[in-house]
Amino acid sequence: MSFPWLNSNLTGSSTGAGNRLTQATRDLRDRAALLARLGFTAAAATTRLQARVAWDYEPSSRHGGPHTRPAGLSDAAIAQLVTETYARHAPR
Repeated sequence: MSFPWLNSNLTGSSTGAGNRLTQATRDLRDRAALLARLGFTAAAATTRLQARVAWDYEPSSRHGGPHTRPAGLSDAAIAQLVTETYARHAPR
C-alpha cells in the first residue's frame, strides 16, 4: 500500500509560491476588515498587520529560499491593501 504524504516533495510545485501569496493576501484582507469593524483606524490596522507579517518572516534570510518575505507582502503593499479594504468597509 502506498502513502503519498510520506514521500517528501523537496522541489515544491510551480504554483506553490503564488498560492501562498494569494492566501496570505486573503488573510490580511480579512484581518483588515475585522479591524475596521472593531473600530481601529486605518493607520493602526496598517501598523498591526505590517508587524504581523514582519513577525512571520523574521529573521529574514539573506540567501533567499523559502523564508524570504515576498514583494507582495511588503509594507507598501500592506498599506495599499488596508486602504482598499477600509474604503470598502467605511461606515455608511
